[in-house]
This record gives sequence, structure tokens and C-alpha cells, in this order.
Amino acid sequence: MQPWNVSVLSETTSDTEPTLLIDFGVAKYVFNAGESTGRAWLGSHHSFRKTRAFFATAAGWQRCGGFSGLLMLCADSAIPKLEIFGPYGLMHSLATMRGYTYRTTMAVQAVEAPSAPVTALQTDSLPPPPLFKDEFITVYSISLYPSHSHSSDDFNPDVSEPMDTSSAPPGDSRPLKRKRSQESSSALPRQRSPPLPGSKVALVSGSPVSDAIISRALLPGFQPYSLRGAEAQEWRKLMLQEMFPMAVETGLPSEGKAKGKDKDPERDKERVQQREREKARVAQVHAKKTHAAPDSRDGDGPRLSRLPPLVEGSDGRALPTLAYLIVGPAVRGKFDAKRAKELGVPIGPIRSKLTRGESITFEVDDGNGGKVERTVKPEDCVAPTEAAQSIIILDVPSPAYIPSVIASFTESPFFAKYRSRKESLRKSHPVHAVFHLCGEGVLEDPQYKMFMKGFSNETHHIISSRQHTPDKIVFERAAFVQAKLNQLDADMFPLPKFDLKPVRDFSSITDLPPKAILSQRNHVVPVRPLRPPEIDDKAKAGEFDGFATTGSLPELSDAMRKKFAEVNDRIKIRIGRRSPAAKPGDNIVVTPLGTGSAIPTRSRNVSGTLIQIPGRGSILLDCGEGTWGQLARSFGNDPARTVGVWSVLRDLKCIFLSHMHGDHHMGVSKVLQMRSLMRPPPSEPLYVVGLRQHLIYLKERQELEDIGVDACAPNGVVLVLSDALNWRPPRLYGPVQPQDEPFMDANTSQQNARALCRTLGLESFMTVDVMHRVRCYGCVLRHMDKWSIVFSADTMPSENLVRVGQGATLLIHESSMSPEEEDLAREKAHSTSAQAIVVGRRMKAQKLLLTHFSARYPGMPPREGRGSPGGHVGGPIVGLAFDYARIQLGDMWKLNTYLPVIHEMFDEFEEEDPVEIDLVKSH
Repeated sequence: MQPWNVSVLSETTSDTEPTLLIDFGVAKYVFNAGESTGRAWLGSHHSFRKTRAFFATAAGWQRCGGFSGLLMLCADSAIPKLEIFGPYGLMHSLATMRGYTYRTTMAVQAVEAPSAPVTALQTDSLPPPPLFKDEFITVYSISLYPSHSHSSDDFNPDVSEPMDTSSAPPGDSRPLKRKRSQESSSALPRQRSPPLPGSKVALVSGSPVSDAIISRALLPGFQPYSLRGAEAQEWRKLMLQEMFPMAVETGLPSEGKAKGKDKDPERDKERVQQREREKARVAQVHAKKTHAAPDSRDGDGPRLSRLPPLVEGSDGRALPTLAYLIVGPAVRGKFDAKRAKELGVPIGPIRSKLTRGESITFEVDDGNGGKVERTVKPEDCVAPTEAAQSIIILDVPSPAYIPSVIASFTESPFFAKYRSRKESLRKSHPVHAVFHLCGEGVLEDPQYKMFMKGFSNETHHIISSRQHTPDKIVFERAAFVQAKLNQLDADMFPLPKFDLKPVRDFSSITDLPPKAILSQRNHVVPVRPLRPPEIDDKAKAGEFDGFATTGSLPELSDAMRKKFAEVNDRIKIRIGRRSPAAKPGDNIVVTPLGTGSAIPTRSRNVSGTLIQIPGRGSILLDCGEGTWGQLARSFGNDPARTVGVWSVLRDLKCIFLSHMHGDHHMGVSKVLQMRSLMRPPPSEPLYVVGLRQHLIYLKERQELEDIGVDACAPNGVVLVLSDALNWRPPRLYGPVQPQDEPFMDANTSQQNARALCRTLGLESFMTVDVMHRVRCYGCVLRHMDKWSIVFSADTMPSENLVRVGQGATLLIHESSMSPEEEDLAREKAHSTSAQAIVVGRRMKAQKLLLTHFSARYPGMPPREGRGSPGGHVGGPIVGLAFDYARIQLGDMWKLNTYLPVIHEMFDEFEEEDPVEIDLVKSH
């Protein structure tokens, strides 16, 4: 029987959210994928191969924010197909990603679990239909809803077995039973669009979307936003099919390693031919997309129009979370060959019947030369079948969900068998571990602790709770690099912020079950063979954790320590000469939050750069996945939400999104979501400047959870169309519906941009169309104090940027490739470091910060020769961006001076392996 375990791939920290990985070796199943899950996975010893399915406990960004990146990483790992499961809202969540998630090599199926509570779906002890089943696991889902009133008095701790509701008196109200309101129906909350419980999105060659929807989509003036109910869900299906057009193989047995007589050359040949036909079809679809006119790809057509609303009205019922019961394979009892011989069971196929649970009858010698029949039952020579072990995953966002959890495991006869202290049920329905994802206040709740104690004392409880978990650094290589650079310049390279002491001490919580422990990254729970939780012995040793515990810094070699001292002596001499002279903008602070491209590495996150203007506010240039975590590590995550990153967030006045590639904007939802939690809220609005598709995307995310986009308050989120701020007449989109997209009014966007400029003290904020594979804008910020910053975004060398950015104080330019890779850069529509320097010289920029380095260079970015890339006579002062660095513009000369010794420092320790990835596929 295949061994299997459950690993904690990531934990609740400033960097990540909890992700669990069930691993059978030949099959893997992922539960939840918050932001930066892909980066955490890339830094672990686990591979993406053999991944079969993703499961989400909620449809919001906290549990699904990493799905897009993971899906593309899985596709690039040659996984042929994946299934995704989750609660109602999952299809909407996936469909919002259609503007930046696309792969032609992998088929994707999606299933939304039934939305009704299990107490409404099941009345007997028979198992409900599983959400998912294969040869290894059977997964049952439980929808959980918040209760309007929650009291610890609602739960009787003595009730741990199935509740007999047949004699409940009329009017009896249990936690999930909602009383019918006596008010008029017009006063009731509007309900969310009716779900299609358990409807599978079968992405086969023939579209699963109804002909009626397709016919409507072809009508002039059709807008998907007008669809409701089942038709709306059909449209979301179509969007998922557009994202992953590869069809699932149909009409053929599932692929596997056939052996012996099961091999069928004709069937294998047919399968190969079908796959090749499908690849050809998808390649043709991809070619049409790639060679379409730019406006049709990023502006026109129903595909990129706003999705149908998930909520009809603003006060619909809360979306559910899901709990999962995962039942592993039963283990057949061992055949006792010695006992079978004693019973005279013939050797041969007849013995296999016993192992299958069948009785057999055969003839034996009666001892007198005759024959008699003998019947042997399986239990005579086969050990009892070992009951299937199971695990449970509970996502409880707040105490309001506790009544729903309790009702599901007490009022449902089936699920109640798994939460029992009866010896018979413990043996027949064993639960090896329960994973608790606890929101604030859940773990301390007496009602929840009583619920936990209703399981067997043999059950392990692995608890994830932000309030009780130390905020350890997850991406230790990046922190390790910063800790070394910190010894060169502590101001420019401050240590990442972390906290080894949780807000509340886990050990102070009393009355928990005997085997309750706090979850931590690299925990592994072996289920077969059965063992208690342990630390994964294959996990990579943390490079920074030891220094964090001791408070010391990584040791430098004697030679490197000497070189650090020498370069700092030169810096001090130059400062003593008052060189260089002060210039406007010297006090502006640039904090690179992500300096990688396409995919994150252990050392670099994807794109994001914070510009802080003292006394005015700050601007975030692009916002890739994980930007919130990078902000928290740069400034500190104060639990009281008043200082550190929360102060920076309060000061944030603008987020500029350059283009729709996911590595440049996938973190914006998280940043806006965290801003909406601030109390008191910020006093001024936050302007999000982006393409039409960015702004539609944010409106669609708002329907899943509050990110402040629909706030009418003067301090809310204001959407600004970047096209309206172009330095020349903007490229137009196709026909739009102003009532659904008010941000498409150019005059309104320009008016909002002027208000933004007044807030930040800017003379102008202009967008500049640059040369990339999709519609992409750089930007030019000119301040009243006579300094300016130019941001290139992703581009080949751009004449527009040179023209509009003349005389820039700082040019922040992408540098994806090394100087010798100019042809490759042109193919990918990116720039080399040498080309970026030429752009800076032609622009007459004073300073140039290179960023957006390919994953091919996971350590030190590409450079020319061994010297500083700023050695060009008459060119700008050149610096290389490092995650977490904090660079005052007046100190750029220092960064340039440091570069040679930083090169040597990187050469002293082993760099991570380069990540070879096709940037076209990534984008």
C-alpha cells in the first residue's frame, strides 16, 4: 500500500498563508494557495509534478491568491490536467484571472461544492456524494456559514454523537436554521446568484457552455454583465475554458502504465493521435490570439468585458467557507500463507478470491482416501482490513462560524461518526489529524475548544492561528543576502523585520485536546505508516532562522570584511569633501520590493517598487504577487495596525499598474484588502492607475470581498484609467458601457489625476506607451521641487520613454537580460542592462536603477564584465536594485560605489540554481 503524508507547505506569516500538501509520491493534492505559495513551493524540496488537484476552503484572495501562479507553474512542469475544487464563488474568482492567466498545454476542470449546509443535504447515515474521488483519496465537503448570533451557551459539550432531530419540537432553532423574517420581502438582503452545486466544468473540445449563451454573445451590443443566475455561471465556465483551452482526453481509458496483456498498442496510438490533434487545435487558437490586433486582445470583445455580478446588490449573504473530510484508502489485511496451507487452500488464483473478501469452496482429502468439500472464509486466513485513515481541514474565519462547524459534526449522522469518542466509531472511522485554520478569537472560544475535545484523544490537532504563530521569515535566502549587505551599509540595507514572539502565547491557552500543537512550516504528518507530526527531514535548512534566533549576523570572511571596510573608508572620505552636492529630490526614498521577472526566486520577488516622498505620501510602481509580504518585511507588521507597514499603507496615495502580466499586478488585491482593515481608515483616497482590464479586475474582486473599490467615501479607492493620462492622444478601446465602467470617462480620470498630483506635490503624472508584447505603459512623474522619476515598466528600448523622460532625476528601467543576450531580449520584448544604460544616457538621466532581472540570474544580476555597470563616461550613476534595499536618491552614488564589492560578496557563497523558464509562456 502506498505510503502517504500531509505536509505544511506554508504557514500563516506576513509572507504566506497556510497551504497543505497531501503527498502519495505518485499523486499530490494541494489545499489552499494564498499569495506567494508558488514562491514557497519553489523554495522547498517538493516538486510540482504528479499534482492532481487543488482544493480551496474559501474563494477569497486569502485562500486563492496564489492559484494563478501555481496553475502556470504546474503547466510549465508538464502536468497535463488539473482539477480545482472550492465553494460557491470559486468560478468567479478563477474567471477574474482571465486577463493574465493563460496556458495552452494543460486542461483545467473546476467544481463548486454544494452550497447548502450538510444538515440540509443529509438526513441519514449514508455517505453524501463525494466532491472528489480517485484511487487514493475520497474528499467530502462541508459548507460553513457565519451565524448572526454566536454564544457559547448554544453548544452542549456533552453532545458528541449524532443528534436525533426527529422529535425536535416545532420552531426549534439550531445554529444554522434561519427564521423567516416577518418583514416585507423588499427589506430582505438580496441573495447571491443561484449556484450550480457540484457542477463540473468539463473542458472538452465541444464547449460545455450552452448554445444559448454563445448565441447571445454573438449579438451586437452583448454585455456579459447583464447575465444572471445559471447563465452567469455558464459565462464564467466559458472564461475558464478560454484560459486553459486544452481539452481533456475523452472516449479513451485513463492514461497509465499498462502491463502485460493490458497493453494495447492501437489504444496507445489513438491516444497519441488525439493528443496531437488537440495540441494542433490549441496552437491554432493561440496563434489567433497572439496575432490579433492589440486593441482586440486587451480591450475589445465580451471576453474582457466585466463579468456578470456575483452579488445582486451590496448586502448579499456571506459566501461560505468549506471544511474538508479527506478519507484515504483502506488497507487490505495481510494474507496468512501459513494458515492457508494448514487449511489446504490450493496455490493459485483461488487464493486471490480470499484477499478480495470472497469465501471459497474446494475439495480436500478426508483422510480415508475420499474427498470432502471445505469452505474457507476470508477471515480464516486474511487479517482484518485496516480502516481507512482520514484527516479533516476546518477553515473557521471567526467565532461566528463555530455554530455551523458544530452543527455539521453533530446533526449530520455521517460526519458525526468522524467526531466521536466511542471506541467502535474511533476504530471504524479513525481521524488521524484535524487541521484548524483559526481566525482571530476562534481558538480561545470555549465552544470551539469543547468541539475539538469531542474527537478521540488519539487525534492530532494541528492549529494555524495568526495571533499565536511567530512571524518568522519564510524566504530566508533573500533575508540572508540582506543580512550580509547590512554589514556593508545598515541604512541602505536594513534587516528584514520579523517577530519570534507571537501576539499571544499558544501555551497560555488552556483546556485544549491532549495532542494539540501549533502548526509550523515543514511539519509533516505521516498517515501511512501512522506516526505523530514531525519535522520534515528533507526540508532545506533555514539560512536566516538561526541568525534570527541568536540576534547575530552572518559571518563574513576576513577578506570580505576587509573589503567592506575599505569601501566604507572611501565613502567617508567623499562625504567629508561634501561630494556630491545636494540636488532636488535627494531625500526621495526608493524601496525595491520585488526585483525579479516572470516568476519569483528564493532571492527575488516579482515586480514592485515603492517611492516615498517625505511630507507628501508614497507611490507604488507595479504590485506583483507577494508585495504585501515584502512591505511587511521592509517596515514591520505591527499587530495593532498603527506603525510599520500600516503607517506606510496609510501614507500610500497611488498604485501604478503598468500592464496585465500577472507578475506586475497580482498583489494589488491583497494590498487593497489590508488597507480596508485599517481603523481609523486613511484620511485621503488611494488612486489606482491602470489599464481598463486592471480596473475591471478590481471591480470583479470587490464582489468576492471588500477591497474598498466601491467605497463612496472621500478616502476610498479611486480608479484612474492610465490611457487617459498618456502624453499623447490615447489608444482607444472598443465600445464600452459607461454605466458599468464609469472609470472609462477620460475627463473623470484626468480630473482624478490632477487631484493625485496636488496630494503628492507633482506638476504632472504622464503615462508613456512603451514596447512590450501587450499594451504597456511606463510613467513619468515630475515634481514641483524640480525632480522627476521615470519608470520604464517592461519594454524594449523605447523612443517614447527617451523623449518624454528627458532630464530625469531617476530612471528605473527593466534589465531582464545580460548584455550578450540582445537577440533574446528582442524576442521577449525586454531590454538588456547595456540597452537600459544607453536609454539612460540618451535621456540625460542623472541616475539609473536597474531592476526586473530574469530568473536566469537568481543571485547577482547580469552585469558587464567584472566592474560596475555605471562605468560609462558621461552616463547616469547606475545602481542595481535588491529586494528590501532602501535607497535615498542622494545616496545612489554610494550604491554605485558598493557594486564591485557586492559582486565579490555574491561570489563567496553558493548561489541558487538558475531557473530556466520561457518568458513568453510566463506572460
